[in-house]
Amino acid sequence: MDIRDLKTFIYVVDHQSITIASKKLGVNQSTVTKRISNIEELVKGTLFNRKTRPLQLTSLGKKVYLKSCFILKQLESLQNFSSEGSSEVKKKIRIGIAQTFIDDILDHVVYESKKLSSYYEIDIYSGWGCSLVQQVYEGDIDLAALMIPSNLGLTTDISFFELGTLPFVIVARKGEASKYHNLEMCSKRGWILHPDGCCFRESLAQLLYDRKLGFYINKEIFGIELQLQSILRGEGLGLYPKSFFDSFVLQHEDLEMVELNDFSLSLQVGVIKSQQIGMDEANAFIEIVKNHYFQ
Repeated sequence: MDIRDLKTFIYVVDHQSITIASKKLGVNQSTVTKRISNIEELVKGTLFNRKTRPLQLTSLGKKVYLKSCFILKQLESLQNFSSEGSSEVKKKIRIGIAQTFIDDILDHVVYESKKLSSYYEIDIYSGWGCSLVQQVYEGDIDLAALMIPSNLGLTTDISFFELGTLPFVIVARKGEASKYHNLEMCSKRGWILHPDGCCFRESLAQLLYDRKLGFYINKEIFGIELQLQSILRGEGLGLYPKSFFDSFVLQHEDLEMVELNDFSLSLQVGVIKSQQIGMDEANAFIEIVKNHYFQ
């Protein structure tokens, strides 16, 4: 890979514009577009939602952006290595964020983590909650933020710090919420959900099973933004934490909450810690997640 491709990608993300990035870099727009295409070919996916203005990253794009920033930071560190002398080596902290809420909290974690950058290097991973638990247990990552059902048991080799509970709401296209008077009607309409492994989906499935109601999935879609687009097309109902919904409606005015008397669902938000990481580092990350959701 040409390092210029990464630098160009970062410029486009930071300025949300190919035009501005081309001017800043002193190259024409076709060169910028070609460099972005080079990365997309490498990662075998699309980095930008090109239908939005300003440009918005896809879920894959956000991951590649973080990795790109990390790679460039390491290169800068290498270039300055000889001048660092006996300066203290930064400690790398490997942080996992559950896929179900990475779109909501990723930017916040990256921004707040910069306050620790003079002491630590942050490497961010994502995955389903159960996968992150396993990775913490095996020592592949140090900390992870996730949502879990209250009855999930964790091994004694992992410390879990509960930060609070997020209530969930059912989301529909605006004008349709009044059609649904109970959970059974919602379930029969069908859901727009993440693929198997998502804690939202598993918790809803368990609730419907306990009520002896059917579990009908209209579409399995990876990524909240794509799910919202499907809901806006009237293809089914969504399920999200109330805080997510409050954030969504600021950008998607055509969404509304389905209010039911027979629906109640919530998940615990917390941080899990491996035995290899110290409490000072853990507390810094815990505060970042806690302040985002509960303050």
